[in-house]
Amino acid sequence: MFFPKDFPEKLRSTVLVSEIVGKKVRLKQRGKEFLGLCPFHNEKTPSFTINDQKGFYHCFGCQAHGDIISFVMNAERMDYRDAVIKIAGDFGIAIPRVKYDEAKEDKLSRDYLLLEKSAQFFEKNLYEDAGKEARNYLKKRGLNSNIAKKFRLGFALDSYEKLTDFLRAENFSETEILRSGIIGKNEKNRLYDKFRNRIIFPITDKKNRIIAFGGRSIGDDMPKYLNSAETEIFKKNQTLYNLANARSAIFSKGFAIVVEGYMDAIALAANGIENVIAGLGTALGIEHLKELFYTTDKIVICLDGDAAGIRAAKRVSEIALPLISARKNIAFAFLPGGLDPDDFIKKSGSKELEKILLAATPLSESLFEFALTELGIDKNKKISAEDKAKIEANLNAKISVIADFTTKRHFSSFFKNALFFRLSHSGEKNGGKKTGGGKNNFSSKIHLKPQSDVAENLGKQIIALMLKFPELTHFRNQRFDIHNLHLSSEKMTRLKDLIIEKTDISEFANEMAEIKNLLASLGNTDLESGLIKFRILLLKDLLLQVESQCMEITDHKIEEIVNYKSSLQFEILDLERQII
Repeated sequence: MFFPKDFPEKLRSTVLVSEIVGKKVRLKQRGKEFLGLCPFHNEKTPSFTINDQKGFYHCFGCQAHGDIISFVMNAERMDYRDAVIKIAGDFGIAIPRVKYDEAKEDKLSRDYLLLEKSAQFFEKNLYEDAGKEARNYLKKRGLNSNIAKKFRLGFALDSYEKLTDFLRAENFSETEILRSGIIGKNEKNRLYDKFRNRIIFPITDKKNRIIAFGGRSIGDDMPKYLNSAETEIFKKNQTLYNLANARSAIFSKGFAIVVEGYMDAIALAANGIENVIAGLGTALGIEHLKELFYTTDKIVICLDGDAAGIRAAKRVSEIALPLISARKNIAFAFLPGGLDPDDFIKKSGSKELEKILLAATPLSESLFEFALTELGIDKNKKISAEDKAKIEANLNAKISVIADFTTKRHFSSFFKNALFFRLSHSGEKNGGKKTGGGKNNFSSKIHLKPQSDVAENLGKQIIALMLKFPELTHFRNQRFDIHNLHLSSEKMTRLKDLIIEKTDISEFANEMAEIKNLLASLGNTDLESGLIKFRILLLKDLLLQVESQCMEITDHKIEEIVNYKSSLQFEILDLERQII
């Protein structure tokens, strides 16, 4: 069944989230929200909330988050189209008819069948005598037969006509064969196989139907990688390798990993990292990001750690800006030594790669570093006012294309803080000599604030109080505005903002577990005492920021900074006396 593109939005505006969730979960109303036991993980204390006004559900235990369609997709294990049809059927909402073109559908059905038959042909070749060299290559790359079969890898014979002859024998017409994108026609009007002596990687759509192939040469043929020609069912700028296989893992992990090539994606999946997809040898484009954001709220870009990989990441960072929001975000994981993910796993193992992926650099931090690189500015040397102006102009141009107002505001605040705290005093020690290390890992070049453990602990305590007393999510006085406040810990700032905006916090599952323990330790603390503790923590966090900068302050600023520190310490002591 087909439906108009705007029909899902009609469902969202017609059907309440509580009506959908209420079919599976016993709900109890609490003010404007509903509360129940999460259907996606085992729990005894309800942490699953539904907000009909805002149209979403959220679990504070497992961080499941979404709308009516995503709930049905996850609860019923359905794809998007089937979930929409089910909701409409359950609530008696008529689905507008879309004109069905029988001839067109028959043609598409034949196209899918031809490609499926071709995949079977390639698979058979791989396990026969002719495929021995290809099997040896895969073995050297660490891929066994189970992985090869899971990804339906195949082999194209070193022949111009074997596949063509096979398709003719399967009763496909010349028109159908040429339409496939895998067979060409020479100047003598003879058909020929485009893929020859290559390992074959089937490319599927979201329904796991084969729509094209990629081929990796095992000889000297160029190019090394070759893709099918574009067709009615295969558009490179809208297709991502392994998306159908990775969707379930992306849902459960809460984010998608994007790597550069087929072998990288397969290597990660073979080592237990299954929420991974890859480009098709072309640059990641805006349609690819839209497709991923349709599936998940977070994308981690893991490209090769060499100069080309960093250039590619910079490009992605810029095209992503119109798409990001308080819910949708991307981060970057750069591998050391110029390694690609496949080589890194072989050298260091999947656990080390997972650590790098979980510590991926947020887009805001990456943009700041990209600006320095683009302008040729060394942050380890003294930065002139003129250079700061260039950096600010560069970053403002990027901020201007962010569509989401909240995200734009926080990016602007972050960049202003970065310009002051990171660059105001850089290079003033050691006579302007470099103080940084010489590591190749791009992530290691990004500034890490001193006393990061202390900063993160303060942030967690602040957030615990906000969860115990929701009133504090609107806290504002002469010194602090919690909505605009940038904490010492960038990670905790991000979590704080997501909690205030009541959006998905699945990326912070580990941190939330610790925060829940802190929340329990607050016991019978009342709002008055909680407010005083909250102000103390905010002041301590501000003091930490000041102290972290003192290490790089020149002599003429010391007296001013010391006086400011003293005033903060006095204010903290005064508040602490009130709760003793």
